Amino acid sequence: MNIEHHRWLRNATLAMMLLCCSLQLSAQEFKYHNGTMRLPYKEVGFHQDKPGKSALVLYLHPRQARGHKNETQEKVKAYQMLAHYLDSVGMKAVLLAPQCEEARHWNEYSAPLGKYLSDVVKDFIDDYAANHDIDHTRIFALGESFGASGVWRLVTDYPTFFAAAMPAVCSPKLPDLHRFVSLKRAAKTPLCLVAGANDEVYGPQVMEEHVSELQKRKCDMKYIVMPGKKHYQACDSPFPTEGLDWLFGHKR
Repeated sequence: MNIEHHRWLRNATLAMMLLCCSLQLSAQEFKYHNGTMRLPYKEVGFHQDKPGKSALVLYLHPRQARGHKNETQEKVKAYQMLAHYLDSVGMKAVLLAPQCEEARHWNEYSAPLGKYLSDVVKDFIDDYAANHDIDHTRIFALGESFGASGVWRLVTDYPTFFAAAMPAVCSPKLPDLHRFVSLKRAAKTPLCLVAGANDEVYGPQVMEEHVSELQKRKCDMKYIVMPGKKHYQACDSPFPTEGLDWLFGHKR
């Protein structure tokens, strides 16, 4: 590693540490209305001193961040990059990052407590938006890999709710779960899809078929292929700036 690259890496790391320290982060719990489960979540407000209502940005974390202590989701690189973007562009927004329990999935094929987790997440968004100063025309959903499977489920079950969504590095046709995702319904939501060019799991060889089907259904969409990225490399940086610019330019 040369001196200039080392200096850039050190400065970038310091900037991220300072950003994380400056964010107003609160750990809270949402209680599903029938009392059967709780959904812990992180909440971060950006540029709340600006006039107008806040956009609501939902982030669903990948598999390794599951748990119950409401801590690991904020340590995910993708979450930190998303937070950095919202701060740097001066967007008035609230970033919500719920945590999935270890035994559950964002996109479930069974509902052990009587309700799919994706529906509990929707209840959570509705509850939060009803009790905070949120712009209901600017509610967004993002996730990568395991988290993106939940985004696919949300835009299938609630196809006209989100202003736009970004299910990155994940096929909508996952094994055992594909019957819960409909591209016909998902196409009603503006979608930004992201794949790593060398992704051995959800690369272009898998995604281009879905992109073609969404295009046939007149989906307002953007498709980004990141050069040289394998699956886990793509998961570390799944939200390219050009995709986020496109995403947050939408209103419902």
